[in-house]
Amino acid sequence: MNERSKQRLTRCVSVLFSNEEYEKLQQRLASSTCWTMSEYCRKVLMDKPIVVFHRDQALDEFLQEAILLRKSLQQVGQEGRQFTPLLNEIKNCINKIYDYVRQNKT
Repeated sequence: MNERSKQRLTRCVSVLFSNEEYEKLQQRLASSTCWTMSEYCRKVLMDKPIVVFHRDQALDEFLQEAILLRKSLQQVGQEGRQFTPLLNEIKNCINKIYDYVRQNKT
């Protein structure tokens, strides 16, 4: 049984924010693993740990380019089977680059 089902939440606190403060709060909520604003605020106020996602923009950009390249290679592969050995070599190189990036990600 999880902690939330053990306790019943019975008290309410209202807080007013400026537009800028509320947007900042929403951004922090969006980057966390919390499902609701109340869950996020409760954890902040009770000094409980909050798990936050951090994205690696360089890896995201690489993956987008690799996806486009893969689609192009598939199209070339469908148009002419004589490129099959070259396509396999290119795929292997892309996989090695991807593995290297994943292993050296900080």
